Amino acid sequence: MKTKLLFIAILTFFNFLALNSQDNPAPPPAPPPAPQVKVQPPIPPVPPIAKEDTTKLNLGNKQIIIIENKEKANAPKEEWEEELEEGLEEMREGLLEARRELEEALKELKKSGKGNEEVELEMKRAEQELQRAEKELQRSEKYKEKDKKKLKLELKLEDQKGENVAPAPEAPKISRKKRKGATVGFLDIDLGLNFMKFGNQVSSEMKSDLKLKNWNSLSTTLTFLPTKIYLGSPHLMLMTGLSWRIGQFEFKEKLVFEPNQTLVYTKQDNVKESQFMTHYLQVPLSLYTESKRIRGLGKIGMGIGGYAGVLLHHEHELSTSDPNQFIETEEDFGMKNFRYGLTGRIDIGAIKFFGNMDLNDLWDNNDIRNIECGIWLDF
Repeated sequence: MKTKLLFIAILTFFNFLALNSQDNPAPPPAPPPAPQVKVQPPIPPVPPIAKEDTTKLNLGNKQIIIIENKEKANAPKEEWEEELEEGLEEMREGLLEARRELEEALKELKKSGKGNEEVELEMKRAEQELQRAEKELQRSEKYKEKDKKKLKLELKLEDQKGENVAPAPEAPKISRKKRKGATVGFLDIDLGLNFMKFGNQVSSEMKSDLKLKNWNSLSTTLTFLPTKIYLGSPHLMLMTGLSWRIGQFEFKEKLVFEPNQTLVYTKQDNVKESQFMTHYLQVPLSLYTESKRIRGLGKIGMGIGGYAGVLLHHEHELSTSDPNQFIETEEDFGMKNFRYGLTGRIDIGAIKFFGNMDLNDLWDNNDIRNIECGIWLDF
């Protein structure tokens, strides 16, 4: 029994030693000594550079930097800033005056002998009104500060190398409205008088016989869908359209013309009126320039160009007194089937003048040309 106890005690002792060896492991070998390094004194920190609030934008080979302009804050105040400050100052003075009146009113209430409840109600109402006014004043001052911050911005250009250049001038505002290439109107009307231009080949007798009653020899041209084609500017354009030209030629002499012949006529005493009516379809084309509006006068314009057209219809109208007759003869009287010439226009405000001169003869094989002049209207 003692032997067993001794054996158990020896085992317990060895177990105890084993447990102590696990809890306390052997220390690791010591590391080699570190090499000696010379310690330098610390470099003092660089003071931070004050940076201004900036915003960078790249535009092509340029860089736009928006920075705060401190000088502009000290610049003379704008007129609107002065007005705003004056308004705020008046509001402050009004609040102070209201507080003084409130204090005086409270003193009067106490002197009048009203109850404490009535005095407190009056004070609350007055205080509420003053608080509202103070809030409005603070709100106005906030808006003023926002506007000041907007004024502290400035544009500077900086190239890609980082070299500063002079500030760019303020860019003009460019309208984004697309410029029209052409405009089409409704109707242009030319109202004028006809004149005859005789060449050297016309005899003096025929010149005397074919003289016109100019105030009765009217010319009317209706240009439908008049079109203006702008040549890179609203003040320079081409004008064109489709025209119907009506001409009236009334003679001073009492002439009766023979149909299907060219300028073959006789004189009769009973003739009251003898005239030709012509209808041409033609196309005008003019180069026209127009100034800007001048105060008190309007716009001034000038144009020069030409026209060409074809004869649609012509007739001879004759009225007699004995017997009393009116005769329309729709036959060929030898007029040219084709017509072309030069045209000119000038405008001074609402007054518009035109002039046309045919470059070919009015009748075949006769050196007689037509000239028109008058006013024109556009709608």
